[in-house]
Amino acid sequence: MRVCSSSFFLVRDPASVPVSRQRLGRLIEQWGVRTDDDSSLAMNTVISELVTNAVRHTTGATLTVGVRANLDLRRLIIEVYDGSQALPRHRVPGPDEETGRGMFLVERLALSHGAEHTARGKKVWAEVSLPEQPLTRRRLLVHPRRAARAVARRLSGPRRPPIHPPAPAASRAR
Repeated sequence: MRVCSSSFFLVRDPASVPVSRQRLGRLIEQWGVRTDDDSSLAMNTVISELVTNAVRHTTGATLTVGVRANLDLRRLIIEVYDGSQALPRHRVPGPDEETGRGMFLVERLALSHGAEHTARGKKVWAEVSLPEQPLTRRRLLVHPRRAARAVARRLSGPRRPPIHPPAPAASRAR
């Protein structure tokens, strides 16, 4: 099972929201995780909403963001820790209100989500789906049956005619 995880700290400030997206993007890139438009939209929106809520509704000076990618299960878990004991509440904002839709977005974009108390406050988390990841050499060695199936799929796929290099210029002129 290939699992990558890391965490980073943020200052409790609205400017930390775009920083959190950038840091998440760098982690995903470092780990070699493949994303598509849907997973990128989901993970960027989820981390933005979780960090925004923590910035607005906690009193501590810093936040901790934990990121864990399980490539075999095609899941990315984003956790935001803050110093407040108050768990997020769902509320129905009025049509003219500019705030109050964050947890609704998280609920719609994540496979699962939740919040729980910790020794120093709370953790709010969401799990996002990732697209299928390419096989790596290590995974081929660790999972030989998967490797055999991948080779069989490639061999049983549609045959393409071989590509022949162009003939030299002298032989074409004749």
